[in-house]
Amino acid sequence: MTTNEIRGNTRPSGLVIQSGDVPETAGDVVTMSDPRVAAVRVADCGEPLVSLRDDDRFLIDERKANVNQAFAMIRSGLVDRLWMAEEYLRERGHRLRVFECYRPQAQQNQYFQEEMSRLATEHSDLTTARLVDLAGRYVAPAWIAPHSCGGAVDVTLAALDGTELNVDCRINTTPREPSDMSFLDTQGVLEHARSSRTLLLSAMTHGGWVPHRYKSWHFEIGTRFAALMTGLDEAVYGVIPDPHADVL
Repeated sequence: MTTNEIRGNTRPSGLVIQSGDVPETAGDVVTMSDPRVAAVRVADCGEPLVSLRDDDRFLIDERKANVNQAFAMIRSGLVDRLWMAEEYLRERGHRLRVFECYRPQAQQNQYFQEEMSRLATEHSDLTTARLVDLAGRYVAPAWIAPHSCGGAVDVTLAALDGTELNVDCRINTTPREPSDMSFLDTQGVLEHARSSRTLLLSAMTHGGWVPHRYKSWHFEIGTRFAALMTGLDEAVYGVIPDPHADVL
């Protein structure tokens, strides 16, 4: 399997992601903590991280800069894929607002443990395995985290002047109950938010990005999760060290 195939330039026979589609495996929803995700082989292609801050085509939200110096970095092979989504939106009078790309593994582990603790406090009757599964809906375990691979982006929709638009949920929000609806579900949200979500999803899938059922702002390519969801045998992006670790 070549790097280009993983990135989305080609896809296996019988599986096509069209604008607005949310791929599923065997008819069920796959969480980040699903054992099938961890079972995907990784053959890292060695692409370096590059900073989107150095590319004035993209609008970068700086709110994560104070907690992660590498937050705007992404694998070099994915810049063009993000630009495809950006062009799609600009043709329709909108643009992307990039919130976060790379995230250090230690920071990811902290987020996962915090989500596990939150769920354990609110649902004391659940087993550890069930807690891991539920936590994986919204926070990836550190050992497979797509952000820590440089293959994921958190984005939202903006007007051409950069004003963030309402999609009826904030980035990195988690529902209060495990049974709450998917953030990609447009049922029960206001019409303007529904239109914004649909447009963002269409733009990102147009660029070959794989969406996540429970997070309307999260998309990835080349990772274990993306490989599984598109029927590929291996991922080309594995977890990589924080390029700013020596100065943190």
